[in-house]
Amino acid sequence: MEGYHRFSNFEICILLGMFCVIGLIDIPQMIKAGDEAKLSELIQSLERVRTRLDVYRSEHDWALPPSDSFTSFEQALTKNDKDESSYIEQIPKNPFNDLSLVRFDGPPAGAGKAGWRFDTKTGDFQADHDPSYAEL
Repeated sequence: MEGYHRFSNFEICILLGMFCVIGLIDIPQMIKAGDEAKLSELIQSLERVRTRLDVYRSEHDWALPPSDSFTSFEQALTKNDKDESSYIEQIPKNPFNDLSLVRFDGPPAGAGKAGWRFDTKTGDFQADHDPSYAEL
């Protein structure tokens, strides 16, 4: 039976070892790429909401949206009384904790209590999942 070649146990161990080394090199890079994609999405969401908040303020005599509840805040941004259009389609989800809930004032941004934090005195809209991302 010529033409048949079986791998020896030694050859199989060498192949498994090579696959393990390749996995140890590639897996951290894939994880890092996932975190970079989340960070990019976070920055885009922050820019989009901040821009739309500026538009809201310019159309409402520089007043901030209502912040007595998340619902009133969300309705102010997603429904425009003037022409039935919205400032944003919906409050985006924070890609790191998958929450779209906005909390108002209280502990500094990064407390991890919601997806976002809105400062009702300054109008700052910030990520709330981790203190290291609060200043973006």
